[in-house]
Amino acid sequence: MMKDKLLVCDLDGTLLDANGAIDEVSLEKIKQFCEDGGHFVVCTGRMDTDIRYIEDKLGFKSEYRISQNGAVIYDKSEQLYYETIPQKYIATLNRIIFGVGLRTEVSNVTNRLFPSPRDPKDIAEFVDSSIIIENLENFVLEQEKNPTIYLTFGEKQQFQEIREKVEEELGEDAVNIVMTSPNSLEIFSKKVSKGQAVERIIQQLQLERENVYTAGDAESDVSMFHVTPNSYAVQQAEAAIREQADFYAENVGVIIDEMYKGR
Repeated sequence: MMKDKLLVCDLDGTLLDANGAIDEVSLEKIKQFCEDGGHFVVCTGRMDTDIRYIEDKLGFKSEYRISQNGAVIYDKSEQLYYETIPQKYIATLNRIIFGVGLRTEVSNVTNRLFPSPRDPKDIAEFVDSSIIIENLENFVLEQEKNPTIYLTFGEKQQFQEIREKVEEELGEDAVNIVMTSPNSLEIFSKKVSKGQAVERIIQQLQLERENVYTAGDAESDVSMFHVTPNSYAVQQAEAAIREQADFYAENVGVIIDEMYKGR
């Protein structure tokens, strides 16, 4: 019944609530959906290690795992795809981003590279994949071959200054620049977005778009909304995000109910 349907869910604020928990009703509906042949995919800005942690904790596995906002895609056993920031942009990005003096971390395919340990109260990862690099700016410039994301912590006005400098020097179409929370900015390849990752999964599974459902709550999820007529803003999504989705649902379980009803 569900073998031709795909559900793609963001993690924080969508599949999980603010406390990192999923309601039991939604969890059981996800499991039933998968048992009925449905395709279920987690798509998040987190590292792949965090997706696997949540899968183990909840007792189910998604058919594909999209991590780092679409930069890395795995199936249940092997890596399928990853996209790094073009090396020709690294020197300029390093100078601009590290030059503002804000805490900046850089990810590669498997790890987060930290300039120093995080304050324990600021640790959001479920699984610590971090490596401390004392001179991170030089390491990224001279040694790191596969940088996927710059993650900078600060405030909106500071992020706007970074955006303006990057676009002035590299152009508006060089890289993606996204506020992933009120206090975090991510910069990654222009070839990367959650939406583009979902497109790849649709092609892999050879599904029709009207049978694809996406759910999210933040700016980084909006690109997923545009690949299907069945996009949902969920939980505490702000009005600006809800306006860009086709529908609103309180939680993922409600979306699955709609899928079974044939919406």
